[in-house]
Amino acid sequence: MRLAAWLLIAAALVCTAPARIHGQASTPYGIGSVVPTDVTLKDIYGKDHTLGEYRGKVVFIHFWSIVCPYEKLAEPKCIQMQKQYGDKLVEIAINANQGELKRDPAGTYASLREHVQQAGVNFLVTVDPGNKITDLLGGTNTPHCFVLDKDGTLRYAGALDDDPRGEKGAQSAGYVRDAIDAVLAGKPVTTFTTKPYG
Repeated sequence: MRLAAWLLIAAALVCTAPARIHGQASTPYGIGSVVPTDVTLKDIYGKDHTLGEYRGKVVFIHFWSIVCPYEKLAEPKCIQMQKQYGDKLVEIAINANQGELKRDPAGTYASLREHVQQAGVNFLVTVDPGNKITDLLGGTNTPHCFVLDKDGTLRYAGALDDDPRGEKGAQSAGYVRDAIDAVLAGKPVTTFTTKPYG
């Protein structure tokens, strides 16, 4: 019993994305805020991407980790979403787990690259070593999810779905999927915020 309690505590620590070591964060963007076009993300291959590049497309951002047990269940769902929506969706994973990012002091993110290749990850994977983007969005866990509409307006923030343990299958409420569908259809997002798990 004691071992199970320690494992739960360890999982919670691993899945907490931001580890704000650079002081107090400013107030993150809220639902209805337009995220600026000059927000820049660096991918695991060293290339910079700005959110402005993706104006005109729906953007799904999620905080991501290769060690979080919740993310191990969420990642296949995210891969499937990118397959389903194709070029209608830009999916961006952000790894802000400072422990994971510091494993590779050379900054090549070799373990992340290897995981991406082995897992068949089909979305953009970026890193946030200084927690700048994490603080802008208010990311707290993996997977903490955000959906931006074609104008860069934040339309959803919260959990991927209501199935963090992968027990509900098709019966789960797909919060992110519902938000993406609403935004693509030009409709309001009915459930625009939920509590993220991880």
